[in-house]
Amino acid sequence: MTFDEETIEFLYALKPSTRSIYSAGLEAFQAFYAQQGTIKDFLDRTEQDQQLPRRERKRVARTTLKGFVEWMKTQTTFKPKTIRTYVGAVQSLARYLEIDVSTRYTGLPAPNPSSKKYPWTLESVGKFAALMDKPLYKCLVAVFFQSGLGVSDVLALTCEDVKTEYEVGTVPLCLGLVRIKTATPHVTFLGKLGVELLHNYLLTRGPLDPADRLFPVSKTAIERLFVRKSKRLKEDHEGLVRCGPHTLRTAFRTLIVDAGCPETYAEFFMGHNLTSDIKKIYTSKTRDGWRAEYAKYEKAVTYSLEEGK
Repeated sequence: MTFDEETIEFLYALKPSTRSIYSAGLEAFQAFYAQQGTIKDFLDRTEQDQQLPRRERKRVARTTLKGFVEWMKTQTTFKPKTIRTYVGAVQSLARYLEIDVSTRYTGLPAPNPSSKKYPWTLESVGKFAALMDKPLYKCLVAVFFQSGLGVSDVLALTCEDVKTEYEVGTVPLCLGLVRIKTATPHVTFLGKLGVELLHNYLLTRGPLDPADRLFPVSKTAIERLFVRKSKRLKEDHEGLVRCGPHTLRTAFRTLIVDAGCPETYAEFFMGHNLTSDIKKIYTSKTRDGWRAEYAKYEKAVTYSLEEGK
């Protein structure tokens, strides 16, 4: 579909990934609005309407976007999240051209995802790990699940971060770090299973320098692989399920708390910001003290390597 010059200018001001999504959204809007004109016509009418005295305005933008939402709801191809994104594309284009467009009172669907987080169990994590072909990804499943760390924090780890305890065989292996998202200092651990998988993975790496990244892979590569592999899980669930690495982080918290771990400890292991209590919690135990606490609940995040084979 051919867009006008202003719309093209807007799209090329965006990142490529956003451009692709917004292009699809604006194409959908143009298909909806075709009987009334073009995107440019909509913007011209919106601008003219907003310049009128209050009692003369027809609220063109709000009425049109509400109709767009209702139209998309009648199409089976548009999920709630997609509808919100496509309306947002129109709103962003208008804002780029300095036209204020609100999405309030347009009947947007709730921002609830149409997919559900996967209800991980030790058995299903084991099956999922068994689907991974490379030692790197088998290890990453264990790291996310046993440490409760997020993707960015795991990918920021260097060989130096694990070198000392790994070389002397200390288990659970301590990961002392500052969470990137919240700048929160905390410690967490990798259990015996995770250390075994780390060992198998490092055998494939060859000589390493302390400053080398422990897992030289991108966030996108991990998430795409996890989504692809998750389609092979056999459990039946209603609707779509999300099996990204963040869901393993969530499962870590759920399972260790169910096993008796105090919620505050679980939050601390994950690097959640505990506000004024964080310093007190961080200094309340030595590294070995926290190791002992983690060891009490390690079994809750230890799956069988044979599951799924």
